[in-house]
Amino acid sequence: MRTNAVKDKLHKGQVAWGTWITSGNYHVARALLPLGFDWLTIDMEHAAVDWSDVARLVGAIADNNVVPFLRVPEGTPFYLKRALDTGAFGIIVPMVETPEQAQQIVRATRFPPDGTRSAGGALHFLHFAATLEEYLARANQEIMVVLQIESPRGVQNCAAIASVAEFDALLVGPLDLETRLRAESSTGNISQAFTEEVRKVISAGERFGRITGIHARSPEEAGFWAQQGMRLIAVGTDIGMLTERARQYMAALSSVISGGEPQTARDA
Repeated sequence: MRTNAVKDKLHKGQVAWGTWITSGNYHVARALLPLGFDWLTIDMEHAAVDWSDVARLVGAIADNNVVPFLRVPEGTPFYLKRALDTGAFGIIVPMVETPEQAQQIVRATRFPPDGTRSAGGALHFLHFAATLEEYLARANQEIMVVLQIESPRGVQNCAAIASVAEFDALLVGPLDLETRLRAESSTGNISQAFTEEVRKVISAGERFGRITGIHARSPEEAGFWAQQGMRLIAVGTDIGMLTERARQYMAALSSVISGGEPQTARDA
């Protein structure tokens, strides 16, 4: 049976780098697989991805020795059960704000006696290269449960959330957190407040022995938070990286048209 390589890496104190799949496109995801990411997250919260797409993508990611995560739209038993039955190695749950939510999520992702997850399906054990019996015996240990802290209320309660047993990591969602901080700010300048809020999450993780992480918008931001102790770090999205590279190409083409000194394809 395949083991969760991200879980192993984090337990060794290493950083596990990932990115977000928002296109739902098999070919785009397939192109990312040999590039060195430890994990890829398929986003079902904000992206137009259906269950058939997810099942196909999870299998492709797992079969290429990268860890497939799935972000569900919300942390209800319905979504958690269906997500795990696709064979996802990790579940990311958005907008967790209370320890009671965290407890409910943990129980819904664990087979009895540790939780209430229903046993059924076939893709989950196939993607783990296991028999059904092997999967049922080891899924509770291999599957990662990641709770997203994305609001001031979530940060306020992050120590209580971190104290809940059996989940693996706290992952800061920066865009939602920044949006809510901006709405509460009289000046609109929330850069320092955002940094202070993220540091509270890191402190809560350290206090209760939880991995912390963030979905960074750039390699520089990812590196900064890795230096602060975060270890489960996503960088950008498939669409974001595609458009950034296309923007560089268009800038080079514009330079040619305007008579400037163009970059070569090797230098771009």
